[in-house]
This record gives sequence, structure tokens and C-alpha cells, in this order.
Amino acid sequence: MSPVFVVSSEPSSKSEQKSLIVLVGLMGSGKTTVGRELAQKLQLKFADSDELVEKSAKLSVREIFSDKGETEFRRLETEALVVACASTEAMVLAVAGGAVVSESNRNLLVRRARCIIWLDAPTATLVARTGRAKHRPLLDGDPVGALTTMRSSRENFYQQIATHKIATQSLSVAQVVEAVVGLCGLSNSLTVNK
Repeated sequence: MSPVFVVSSEPSSKSEQKSLIVLVGLMGSGKTTVGRELAQKLQLKFADSDELVEKSAKLSVREIFSDKGETEFRRLETEALVVACASTEAMVLAVAGGAVVSESNRNLLVRRARCIIWLDAPTATLVARTGRAKHRPLLDGDPVGALTTMRSSRENFYQQIATHKIATQSLSVAQVVEAVVGLCGLSNSLTVNK
């Protein structure tokens, strides 16, 4: 039987417990894959901001981009993050790569998260992982150029909010999960320490 990890912390000055583990990074960095495995290991709820947007809009990310535009997608994304961060249930949250461009999103994540992990990999690795995925409209045309541009425009934001950074290119999913557990302070006593 695998251990049950309980996410807890000492109350902050507002008696608010932070039990949100956030994964950020460019598309293809492993946020959703690692997030699902991490949540399973910790026996926590998992949420992916893109999936939350799709559920709310009843449209795929690609359909939102093509029918309503990126501005509407970003608005829906912010709404989804607000709802996810308002939850009192401990969870692992994979945040879409571009969500960090919004200052209000960054502030929300920093305010609500116990730990923010930036998953990173070289652009060539990201391109290989994402391939020609149909649900990634921002990669249409020139994936290398698009990811390079995204990296240069978002890297400072990831750096600004991340409590830790993990280079994922040479690690298995299990190794990344173990690194997150260690970096977020999940000890053998199965508690997140403040």
C-alpha cells in the first residue's frame, strides 16, 4: 500500500492554509503529466487550467482561440485560476504556460500556493514533446520559433514566481515527481512543512 501524503501547513497570519502545489512552465515541459502523477502519489485532487477552461467554455482550447480569440481565452483562463485557487481542497494545479503573463494571475498564484515549481526544458525537447499537437494553437506554423518567442517573453515571469525550478529534459516523470516532493518539503512524516 502506498503512503498517503497529507498537505498541511501552519496557519499564516490570516489563518489561511496554503495547500496548493502549482506547476508552471512552457507547453511540453511536463506540467500535466507530472501533475497527474504527483496528485496520484499524494492522493490529492489534480486540476489543469486548460482543462478547466475547456469545461467552463464547453469548447476546446483550439476552438476558443479560433472562434473567440486569445484575449477571450486569457479571460477564461483567469476565471479558471480564480476558481481553482479559491478551493479549500488540497490540490496539484498545472497552469497553462501563458497564464503567468498576467500580473493578477501571478499575484494570485503567489498568494495562494504552498509551492510553485517551474518545469523547464530546452526548446528542442519541448518541440519533440509537443509535436504537432492539435490542441496547441500557439504552435501552428513554426513551433521552434513560437516556443523561442514564448520562452523569451515568459521566462522572467516564471523566475519571478517560482519557488523552485526543475530541468526536466533528462529526468523521468517519476524522478520529476520525487524532486517536487522533496522541493516542496514533503517529508517522510508526509506533511508539507512551512
